[in-house]
Amino acid sequence: MPLPRKNQKQIAQKYAENRGYFRRLHSFRQARRLVALVCVMISVAVAWFYLHNGRSSPRLEAFSSSGEISQAHSQFAKDCRQCHDPVEKLDLLKPAVASASIDANCENCHTRHTFHQADVVVDHSCTACHHEHLGPGPMQPVADRNCAACHGDADIMAASAQKGRHLPATDFQVKFRDNLLVAFQPPRPPLGYTQVFQSFEGDHPAFQIQAEHLTDPNTLKFDHKIHLSGDIPEVEGRKLDCAYCHKPDSRGAYMQPISFAKNCQACHALQIDPTLSDFQIPHPTAGSSANSVRDFLLTLPTQYATYAAEKKGLTSSAQIAAFVNRHMLVIRRRVRQGADLEKEVFYADDRNIDLGGVSSMPMRERALFPGCAYCHEVRTSAAQTPVVTKPITPDRWYVHARFDHSAHITMTCESCHAPVKGSPLYSATSPNVLQSEKTSDINLPDKASCVICHSAQGGVVSTCATCHDYHNPAPVRDLAGISVPRQTAPGEK
Repeated sequence: MPLPRKNQKQIAQKYAENRGYFRRLHSFRQARRLVALVCVMISVAVAWFYLHNGRSSPRLEAFSSSGEISQAHSQFAKDCRQCHDPVEKLDLLKPAVASASIDANCENCHTRHTFHQADVVVDHSCTACHHEHLGPGPMQPVADRNCAACHGDADIMAASAQKGRHLPATDFQVKFRDNLLVAFQPPRPPLGYTQVFQSFEGDHPAFQIQAEHLTDPNTLKFDHKIHLSGDIPEVEGRKLDCAYCHKPDSRGAYMQPISFAKNCQACHALQIDPTLSDFQIPHPTAGSSANSVRDFLLTLPTQYATYAAEKKGLTSSAQIAAFVNRHMLVIRRRVRQGADLEKEVFYADDRNIDLGGVSSMPMRERALFPGCAYCHEVRTSAAQTPVVTKPITPDRWYVHARFDHSAHITMTCESCHAPVKGSPLYSATSPNVLQSEKTSDINLPDKASCVICHSAQGGVVSTCATCHDYHNPAPVRDLAGISVPRQTAPGEK
């Protein structure tokens, strides 16, 4: 027979001794209450500091930091006010980081450049692409998604193209801050560089130099094929190759500028006298003009006299006069007056001008100077004097991108500038500097050659930041005092 069930009063009496449990002190409950009290006190203290210390202390700033800053800004590690505005008063309705004020602080150091191209229609904050407090190493590069936010959006690119139509061409002209560098300025496309694409190896447009078949406007006459052929004798004990003229700069990224004294004079001596190998016409330097050559020719007897004293060690007036007369007689047999000599020097374009001797003389005994017009464009001024067009050789060809030769040091010059058919870097539009006979040829690799390596298949990084600078230098009109000769491409006025 089942036992009778207990009523509620009987059940309550069973647990009557437990009714004082919550009134008894317990170590764990005490610790929990103490921790909660301490947290409340710390919160109150921090709020008080923010409210009563507008210019926060370094300790409080360090406490508030979300992480270490990059190596580039390490000098500001203990001075948050270099980037952030001081907290004058706690305002929970304001964002913790004010982009506008941080951007203004960025521009205190990062001066003289604009956010991006002049036709940009979406003006991002600095912090949208450049993220700090991610660690003490280098700042993380701009991610492709930041670039694709505009360059992968057809509507944004269309708006950018429309804006660019109403801006002056000078707003897009690239100038380097170092006035010793010359930039090749391609003509700007009608819509600017607003083609929509998502990746370099995919739909990135072909390089403009190849796509529009641009040419080098340099007036200097040069033939790579002849210079790289095996027909030219050794120079200074070595065969001519790319590295003889093209030498890397101190960083190894780009090549040093070509000059007559460094790269040409060893072969193309400006010898005017067949019997004096070191008596040469002075080649104009960067700071001089063709007038220095005319002055030399007009004072030729004086030049001989100076040579006799300094190079031959002649001291007596009679000896110097005899030396001058002897050598001037050789030249007078060839030309009748100074104007004829000037004409020969400036306008002749043969390999050798016979400024002395006869045509039957061995070549080594004849003057080696071929004439200015052999390499240069020579025009006649209104005053009927010769004018040599100054050759301008660009130091930077892809002005909207950058390149680093040192990163490609394991490759030969020919790998990129003259890949043979069957080579992994060969494409139908690849340059061939070994067969280039014209100065107008721009023997630079095309996009197809670069994609061979800079792609998922090639295994070499190909982000936007690999080749492109995110920021643009300030427009030309804002860079007063910076003078870089402008290149005019064919068809551009």
